[in-house]
Amino acid sequence: MKNRGAITMVFDDGYQEVYDEVLPLLAVYNVHAVFAVPLSNANSNDWLDAATIHGHEIAAHSIKHKNLTTLLDTELQKELIEPKNFFQATTLVYPGGGHNDHVIAMAKEHYTAGRTVVRGLETLPPKDVFRLKTINFSKRNFSVLRANIHALQAWAQNRWLIETYHMVSKHPSSLVHSVLLSDLDAHLDFITSLPIRIGTIYEMI
Repeated sequence: MKNRGAITMVFDDGYQEVYDEVLPLLAVYNVHAVFAVPLSNANSNDWLDAATIHGHEIAAHSIKHKNLTTLLDTELQKELIEPKNFFQATTLVYPGGGHNDHVIAMAKEHYTAGRTVVRGLETLPPKDVFRLKTINFSKRNFSVLRANIHALQAWAQNRWLIETYHMVSKHPSSLVHSVLLSDLDAHLDFITSLPIRIGTIYEMI
């Protein structure tokens, strides 16, 4: 069957559990993903290895996970430039989804794409690469079946599904934005069986 559509997996905020548990799982399936890591993350240097050694994409996620729409231009520039330089990032993931026309105008000086938290599937190619939509998964809305249905929809409609995750762990977490590693494993097993392209935002753009 002909490849149709695309899937990108994005993991926000640089949790240690994601580094320890998700990276090895992705290697099993030979899937490259995007990790949006604030520069203030204690393990920023480790995340660089995820890119240089394992081929994943590290997206800028500001320095301290601040809402970019609330910042003066001098601070906004700093929050945009320093993560880009450190991670050699080409993609920006807006912290908390905070973006407006002014933030986007400044982001365009440094990046090639930006992911929002606006819910939906993207067209291929996307109409606005600085307002990329996503399906944001958490314990409130995630199930393997639901995630698989979204993937089938992307394949059937020849669209781009950007999946967003935060905490992923072997054990149940109290965090709202959490998904069990075993469920992610089952979802990966399904999507890698589909005739659909799976890759990073950089690769899709």
